[in-house]
Amino acid sequence: MTPAELEAVAVKVFAERYGSQPSVASCAPGRVELLGNHTDYNGGLVMAAAIDRYTTAVGLAQPTRDGQVYAVDFDGSHQFPLADITRGEVGTWPNYVKGVVWAIQEALDSELTSGFEVAIAGDVPLGAGLSSSASLQAAIAFFLLQAGVAPGRTVDQYVGDHSDPARMDLAMVLRRSENAFVGVSSGLLDQFSSLFGKADHALFLDCQSLEFDRLPLGDPGPAIIVCDSKTSRRLADGMYNRRFAECQTIVSYFRDRDGGDAVSLLRDVSLADLERCWDDLDPIARKRARHVLTENERVRQGVSALKAGDLVGFGRLISASHASSRDDFENSSPALDALVEAAESAPGFLGGKLSGAGWAGCTVNLVEADKAEAFAEAVAAGYSKRLGVTPDVHICRAAEGASSRSLVR
Repeated sequence: MTPAELEAVAVKVFAERYGSQPSVASCAPGRVELLGNHTDYNGGLVMAAAIDRYTTAVGLAQPTRDGQVYAVDFDGSHQFPLADITRGEVGTWPNYVKGVVWAIQEALDSELTSGFEVAIAGDVPLGAGLSSSASLQAAIAFFLLQAGVAPGRTVDQYVGDHSDPARMDLAMVLRRSENAFVGVSSGLLDQFSSLFGKADHALFLDCQSLEFDRLPLGDPGPAIIVCDSKTSRRLADGMYNRRFAECQTIVSYFRDRDGGDAVSLLRDVSLADLERCWDDLDPIARKRARHVLTENERVRQGVSALKAGDLVGFGRLISASHASSRDDFENSSPALDALVEAAESAPGFLGGKLSGAGWAGCTVNLVEADKAEAFAEAVAAGYSKRLGVTPDVHICRAAEGASSRSLVR
């Protein structure tokens, strides 16, 4: 669906639920990770793209001290007090909405100036590794800014040529929402991508220095094709935090050896150092670290490839990333591997890999734009023949980041 179509759905539902018309609307995209799998929380390098699948939020400020939200995709509602925001059951969608409000109030050291009513609708596939959660976070944040309920903040600070510093600050707030409130040890990639997206561009981020760039994919850019394995990502919830701990095992080894000032993140360890100490390291954790460190190098090479207009070389790096995830980080699965293998022989294939946390969910593929439909058909047929399941295939493009507007005429 287009953002306008999603907005129309949300407006209709808002009127039915709350008996009035919303005054503001916001929209934020999902994202695909192109390179940099599990590097972000290790202070590493990442490349991603916002995609044209969105969450939209419509609503208005109300003279109350409560937040009220209705989610179309879950057919569920939730109400919570601004003065006492508590986390609900782990894994439930209201935590993401409440977490945004909690983190914004913490950052501003002040409650919102009023309560609000909001309805949300989206078409980012849920549980597929496309960061529907960050899309929801960014949409709620821009809704609050557009509604004028964040004290000392106006939406104009987050719009235009000079808005990048404000957006980066907001990305950090939203990351804290996910880490400290929701309880997921994620890095900055998802929130950054949803806020900083640009049509037909990839996004580069150094998660340590916060240096970033928007890199052209071409005009027109290639298709970004997401293939959903139809396997559940519930397993990833616990495994993500386990991988975080495994990476920290290597950080602890080098911190003890070199001191905390020298090594605070896995990014601070060189691949050469890792290889020299290989026999002294935990046999599982060292493989996880090798993936992260070689992945950082693939991102460096990917930036150079896009600056040179070398999409073929960039695609090879994407495929190499999947091999590293499969063999060293071990966050692939038979279903994800089957999708990648089906893609490799499909028309227009440039590169493909698992997307997001891994273990289930989706793969992302860079595909020549004029062969997108043929590619999608070939992958669906190949995967179905092998596993007896027809995957959902989404033909996407790199999209603009979060935005909002007034609905008052």
